[in-house]
Amino acid sequence: MSKAKKYDSALMQRVRARITPELEGQIDRRMNLAVQIHSALQQRGLTNQEFAFMMGKKPSEISRWLSGTHNFTTETLWEIERVLNIQLLTSSPAPNNSSQIPVEELAEFIKAEVFKALTTYYQKTRQSV
Repeated sequence: MSKAKKYDSALMQRVRARITPELEGQIDRRMNLAVQIHSALQQRGLTNQEFAFMMGKKPSEISRWLSGTHNFTTETLWEIERVLNIQLLTSSPAPNNSSQIPVEELAEFIKAEVFKALTTYYQKTRQSV
């Protein structure tokens, strides 16, 4: 794979000059959220498609989330925290990182989430028929 060439022009310089420290901080926080979510998915062995199913979203929306450019609502972040059993927002108490969740407990948690998602999907499809 070749390394990307650094492109510079008067236009690029004007664009860079318009990026305020506040905007740069927002971009960093969004990227950090995407990295945390992606890491949680990898640790749990979940694909984007499986995570999308658990969240009741389309895989394309998950891809957008993981791009690092999505502006999340707090409700969406709370739901991601619940589904992946992680902490993304710092206003809630920090999880106890000194102990790992047993694999069996995590597997049961994921099974329960999939069951809930399937039940909801089944109920919606029955109502539309």
